[in-house]
Amino acid sequence: MRIQTRPNSPRVGGGVVLTLLLLCGPLVFAAADDTSKGTFWERHGKVEDPSTTPSFGSGSSPAEAQPIEQTPLTLDNLRIPTQHGSLKGTYTAHEPIIIHIQDAHANYEAQKHLAGILDYLIRAHGLGLVLVEGGSRNDSLSYMRAYAPLEKRKQVAEEFLQSGKISGENYLDLTTDYNFTVYGIEKPELYDQNMEAFFSVEQVQAKALGAMTGFRAAVEALKQISYPEEVKGLELRELEVKEGRVPLAQHYQSLAEEAGKRKVAVADAEFPNLLRFIKASRLEKELNFKAVETERTRFLETLTGSLPKPEMDQLLKQSLELKSGLITPASFYGHLQSHLRPEQHKEYPTLTQYIDYLSLFEGIDHASLFNEVETLSGRVKDSYFKTKSQRKLAQVAKDVGVLEDLLELKLTPDSYDYYRTHKKEFRPDAWADDLRALGAEQKPPQLFALNPGPLNGAMPSMASFYEIARARDEAMVQNALKQVEEFKVPFAVLIAGGFHTPAFERLFRDRKVSYAVVAPKVGKVTPADTEKYHRVLKETYVPMSDKYKQKLGGPAAGPQVSSSKTSSSDNEIRPVSHSESKGLALAALKE
Repeated sequence: MRIQTRPNSPRVGGGVVLTLLLLCGPLVFAAADDTSKGTFWERHGKVEDPSTTPSFGSGSSPAEAQPIEQTPLTLDNLRIPTQHGSLKGTYTAHEPIIIHIQDAHANYEAQKHLAGILDYLIRAHGLGLVLVEGGSRNDSLSYMRAYAPLEKRKQVAEEFLQSGKISGENYLDLTTDYNFTVYGIEKPELYDQNMEAFFSVEQVQAKALGAMTGFRAAVEALKQISYPEEVKGLELRELEVKEGRVPLAQHYQSLAEEAGKRKVAVADAEFPNLLRFIKASRLEKELNFKAVETERTRFLETLTGSLPKPEMDQLLKQSLELKSGLITPASFYGHLQSHLRPEQHKEYPTLTQYIDYLSLFEGIDHASLFNEVETLSGRVKDSYFKTKSQRKLAQVAKDVGVLEDLLELKLTPDSYDYYRTHKKEFRPDAWADDLRALGAEQKPPQLFALNPGPLNGAMPSMASFYEIARARDEAMVQNALKQVEEFKVPFAVLIAGGFHTPAFERLFRDRKVSYAVVAPKVGKVTPADTEKYHRVLKETYVPMSDKYKQKLGGPAAGPQVSSSKTSSSDNEIRPVSHSESKGLALAALKE
């Protein structure tokens, strides 16, 4: 759920090789096991270092960026500035094009990068419509621009973004003069039902988490007593990886080697991302980067004498995009490889190896990678288990962990699918019986004080929360396409949490709608972020539907103004906001 807010190419001729080398810049690499250079995801652009966050709110603003020649958007020319995020995937069908940006709620760095992505799409392609979860009508803040000068708006927007009371698109709306509309796509009653479920979870959450502490303690105590030493060692290494004390590459390589020794199959069809990661890490260690530089220069010299002018212009254009951070090194070098004939691979072996290396890393889906590693780890552990009791404990431990994530409302789509598939097996009473029985088997017997009652009581509310979230998927897609049609735009951005992504992809494919999925760079998500998000969500929530307004003792809503006729310049029909945070922002601007 979302808080309611809501140049010309160089000429071909002398010095072309030098131009290309300058534009391409230094080779992109990092030693896979060098933790001093950050985590794998930091080094390969998957996780943002907060120190590199654009200072949009405390200095320059997106509006001060260099002008771009505006062109109609297609999926072929869609670029996401690599400093702000990455393009995760596309599907080509019919217009309109929906660009789904995955939202990291209340994460300051992610919201700054989201604003940066929107800024680029507005300047490059004339983005005019931003669709958001957490609202059901025009949610633009442009009308507030008249109440304060730019510097004051920047100050207020920065404060509200840091506190989690507005999101990246609202920040951009307040700190620029861009002409775009932010529009909520929720079905009001469904959103209100989801919020009602959220409040229900909160009422039972504290007691349930307290009961969960006893289950976790029992699981950990039994693991220390009954697990084989090899399994305890593997779980210790996993903890060290999580805490950043063991490099990912080292752990993944060790896990794959251990799987081989235990005769656990690691097939490419089932573990493509893990095998890609391991292969790329090995390539990184083997590469002679000085030789790559030499071969690259020699190959570019050959190309300048053989490529037709249109193809050379295209190569120069892509090198400019690389220099500007609009495409990744893997994209550029992949294009360069298209000019490398098969018989030339022997002439440029190290350059070819480097291109393969970039392609491998670029093709890794990190969410799928982590799921693959978890699956393989479970199978390796199972290969060491010798008793039914050990396997029973492992299953209870997994289910307790999923239930805890469910209780804290932080399930991933995959975890939720697992819960939904095994819902009948999520029985805290049965887990308590199993843990007590396993404790009685030990010498000396272990006694556990387990209270499954609060967990049993909390599960209906938790399940309801996610079931309603799934129902919102269909409604948001329908409303998104409706607003695109009403606003008569060829493409729009849809901002919603990553939990909705798999459903959105399926629904757009079913409707033969072209889409792209974009992930902004995200700073480390801390418990403080989650706490801030939940707190602001409660503080700023105002019911959307008449039913829930009346239920809470408020008046029913008046007639809504048609989206296509709403004007931020008309005080009588200015955009209506559903969030208290908007009123607070307006009050702050007027101070």
